[in-house]
Amino acid sequence: MTHDFRVLRSWLFVPGDSERKLAKGWSIGADALIVDLEDAVAGERKTVARDIAADAIAAATRGKTIVSIRINAIDTGLAEADIARTFRCRPDAYVLPKASDPADIRQVSAQLAALEAQAGVEVGSTAIVPIVTEHPRAIPRLESLCSADARVVAIMCGNEDLAAAIGARRVKDESGTMLEVFRVVRALALLAGSAAGIGIIDSPVVELAATDVLQRESEEAAAMGFTGKLAIHPAQVAPVNTAFLPTAPEIEQAQSLLAAARGHAGAFRFEDRMVDVPHVRRAERIMALARAHALA
Repeated sequence: MTHDFRVLRSWLFVPGDSERKLAKGWSIGADALIVDLEDAVAGERKTVARDIAADAIAAATRGKTIVSIRINAIDTGLAEADIARTFRCRPDAYVLPKASDPADIRQVSAQLAALEAQAGVEVGSTAIVPIVTEHPRAIPRLESLCSADARVVAIMCGNEDLAAAIGARRVKDESGTMLEVFRVVRALALLAGSAAGIGIIDSPVVELAATDVLQRESEEAAAMGFTGKLAIHPAQVAPVNTAFLPTAPEIEQAQSLLAAARGHAGAFRFEDRMVDVPHVRRAERIMALARAHALA
């Protein structure tokens, strides 16, 4: 892979059948776009959306923006055609919704390998980003889903489909705080993704007017170790981007710690405390994020 998906903060959904929104999406400032062929597209427009999306992506000046395409779930029977019709625009990744079986990820990977070979591009260069929390069947398999294939560079969390699948009446309480089951699933996904060393993208805030909830969730997600957050409206992109950036003091301390770590194989004293490998890895991650966004 030529991109580090762990430094992508905001992932903005854009309807795959809207030429106007697709044209605008590149200028909003999201680190990654998710051109959506699934929930954002009505059933009767699923077929036409493939070509609209592929044409828009092919014609765009991408710059540094990563572009992915969310296909329909495997069990709809639409996923294979979604990929076949859009591969010509060479997206950086495909987002696989409702991923609950590693075999589904490997099925998508095999199709991508055939298309890459046919197109004469590097086999394995197209990433897969599964959404791994949309069905209760997926939760015990999180570790397997994260390691199902070498193409899996990140995972995404989604609450609304999980709520529907388990019969939950709501995802959050009156204050905008996630109910316990969704907090637990979110934490489990974070741990599984972190263990696999891949990006972990937090679920979106669907309450568009609740800017305080967006701010709180974004800051909390960044503090916990999520690498990014889904956005469903352009106005959510800037707050998410800001929340996931390291602060100037964090960058300065990370630089100092890494400088002090040179020549130390194990634990050592730094600023009157003992630090070791986990602290060095955290500092390395902060600096990777800072460099990716021209802060260092």
